[in-house]
Amino acid sequence: MNKKIMNEYDDVICKANLNAFKQKTQQLRYLISDENELERALIELCVDMLVEHGKSRELIRQISQISRILAESLGLGKSYCSTLEQAARIYDIGNLLVCSEIYLKDDALTFEEFKIVKNHTLWGYNLLIAQHFLTTDIAAVISAEHHEWFNGGGYPRGTKGDQIDIAARIVSVADSVGTLFSERPGRVAWDYERIVSHITNRSGIEFDPGVTEVFKINQEVIYQVLCSDISAIEEQWYA
Repeated sequence: MNKKIMNEYDDVICKANLNAFKQKTQQLRYLISDENELERALIELCVDMLVEHGKSRELIRQISQISRILAESLGLGKSYCSTLEQAARIYDIGNLLVCSEIYLKDDALTFEEFKIVKNHTLWGYNLLIAQHFLTTDIAAVISAEHHEWFNGGGYPRGTKGDQIDIAARIVSVADSVGTLFSERPGRVAWDYERIVSHITNRSGIEFDPGVTEVFKINQEVIYQVLCSDISAIEEQWYA
């Protein structure tokens, strides 16, 4: 994927947030000429807008740091793992275009509301791929594929197995761990033992077995990440 993806729900996006995102990114491009500095500023803008929209800054930290642990344990390159960690902070940017009434709803979503929410994957892809940086390119792919299942039962396209980008397969696990550990509207946080069992039981169904395996190997340090910032842990923390 390397161009904008359109879908049938593009007419129900939160236009105020879309316009704000476009205006703020354009302003950054006007003010910042250094490409590296601009990339960093765009990432922080995305994080700030996600937090303003209702995503916990702590959850963003947890998911990004767990993603790096999993990636490094899989033996992926150090530079890639560092970029993935940043991409895992912003892949959910498509949720900005889901109206707050649905995104922050306490009760269960209706069938039609869930159909709208599922489009955050493609909306996020479109917002991120338009930025033309390595981090945002990886985040765009994660956005599009992090709800795909290893057995092909996910959305939006029913992609399966190794056809799902490795970044998305990693973040899928990290996202689930962090989200289940956090309280959400209409649902209490799970205890960690239950989360570990859930990830293990969904291996080969929802999650990549290889990613699931390194999650189990690193479950103790991942629990530390859920409870505190990984910067407090020594550098060689992964298995």
